[in-house]
Amino acid sequence: MTLVFIALLALSWTGLSLAVLAMLMKRLGPPRQAAWRAFGLSLAVNTMGAAYATPGEPLSAVILILLCHALLLPPLLLAARREGQREGQRP
Repeated sequence: MTLVFIALLALSWTGLSLAVLAMLMKRLGPPRQAAWRAFGLSLAVNTMGAAYATPGEPLSAVILILLCHALLLPPLLLAARREGQREGQRP
């Protein structure tokens, strides 16, 4: 039960951080580029943080972070595409 709770917590934290980063990065460029920049930045920071935070098993923590990011990338890109279409840009 604890493992499920940790996985859900990691997924929700990843989703929140990706959404906030993409919103902030949208000021620097189009929504699709903002989504990719947010994804890369979040992946790098969260992976390094997870690896250093778990001295016993860093590989399992990194795999959890990678899996959470992989699950959230398609909805993030879909939202960026819809945002781009709403702003009148090419998809």
